[in-house]
Parts: sequence; structure tokens; C-alpha cells
Amino acid sequence: MSTSPRRGSHTIVWSVLLLVATSCTAATQATNPEPDPSGPTASAHRIIDGDSLELNVGGEIIEARMIGINTPEFDDCQGPAARDALAAVIEDQPLGIEEFGEDRFGRLLVELSVDGNSVNEALVRAGWALALHGDERNWTAEMAQAADGGLGMWDAPDLCPPPEHSLQIVDIEPDPPGPDGDVLDQEWVEIENTSPVDQNLMGWVLRDESSSNRFEFGDVTLSVGQRLKLRTGCGDDSATDIYWCSSNGVWSNRGETALLLAPSGAIADHLFIG
Repeated sequence: MSTSPRRGSHTIVWSVLLLVATSCTAATQATNPEPDPSGPTASAHRIIDGDSLELNVGGEIIEARMIGINTPEFDDCQGPAARDALAAVIEDQPLGIEEFGEDRFGRLLVELSVDGNSVNEALVRAGWALALHGDERNWTAEMAQAADGGLGMWDAPDLCPPPEHSLQIVDIEPDPPGPDGDVLDQEWVEIENTSPVDQNLMGWVLRDESSSNRFEFGDVTLSVGQRLKLRTGCGDDSATDIYWCSSNGVWSNRGETALLLAPSGAIADHLFIG
């Protein structure tokens, strides 16, 4: 599967979320139809974080998870801002709901809308949510635009101080030949020290778009220009390869976002595949 890195570093544009929430392009509307206006309406009862909340639907309180997106966890450095971004759009507003069943925690999966415009998509466009590959709603193109523009979490130095010297994701193998469970040592992400100084990786994190797979590096030093592969399976660490030793595949075959986080939580680099 080919890879296509997309990166950006510009100032945060806080107003873009409200602009997106009130206007969507005709092309986007054709790709992702509006929720059925005859469907249920609700209001926000309690906002938990940037992508989960309690809805008041006809007096019944229902816990919901917004489909197709994943925002920073509340204890991440961008988490409170992602929650505030959601609140700015939906608080005190009547919400349209399109339902997509339940997740494994029993939460209602929803796409929310305000005045017929998708709130889920607005968070992606404003840079406060990752778009999940292969979901029933797909806003990966909008995510790439937000990342290129350095919007929201993609460039938030006031929330997450950037590292003095950064690292780069240079390649990824998410789908090696063979049954997925048998070739975990052949699934890998490669990073490079592109800075002018040697760097210790202690506290750096490599994670997937779901947030459920996170690897925190230990006391490993990369010299200038050195590359290192983080392999999903088990093995003996060396100067060129270290092993996650995960019992399952980490990088989805249907498309994925790999994020490299500095010790502060800042997104130092990313790579979109699929």
C-alpha cells in the first residue's frame, strides 16, 4: 500500500470551526448527505470530550459517540480544546441526529448536525478531530487539508510545546504479505532523526488513529540521520529495529494515520496511508 505524507505548520485558526459549522460545500454535501431532517432531534445534555457526549432526546438521556472521527483524549494536551470546539458549535443548539447503531460500549453512534451541517465533519475541517479510515463516514480528505493548514491540534504550540529538535516518520509497512497474525514482525513504521543533533527517544510516542495503540519509546538514542523501525511483533531489539511485541496488528489495512508525538504531546509528525 502506498504512503503519502502530509504535514503542515501554521498558526491556529480558532474561527474556522464556526465558519465550517455554518457552511458546507456542495461537493461535500453530495459525498456525505445531510442527516435525514425527519429523523430525531436532540440537545446536548453533557459534553464529555471532543467526540462523546450525553444527548437529551425527548427527555431521555442517551450516551453517544460521534461516528467517523476521533478527537484527542481529555487528558491529552489538545483534549480540553477539542471539547471546547465541540461545545462552541452544539451548546444550546437543536441537533439533528443520524444513528448508526451502537459501539462496543453500548453508546449510540451518531452523526450530529446543526442547521443541516455535519458537526462531525466540522471538527475534522477545523483540525480538532482525526477522520477514521474505512468508517461509514469518511472525511480523510478534509483531515489532510486541516493538517496541511496547521489547524487545531495539528499545530498548537500554546497547548503542546513543540520539541526543540524533531523526528520524522519516513515510511510504513501496514500490510505485509501473509496472514496478518503471522507476520507481525514484518509490519513496521520507520522514523528518522532529521535534526542536526543526536536525539534520545525517551517519552516519545507513536500511535494509531484509534488511540488504542500507543507505543512509548524508552531510553533509545538516534544519531543524526539514523533510521529506526518499530516493528509490531516480537523480537530482539537492535540499533535498527525495536519491537512493540503486540499480539495484534496495529496499522489497519483499510487506511491509517500514524502520529508521532513529542514528550509534550505535540504532534511532531504524521503520515496518512490509504
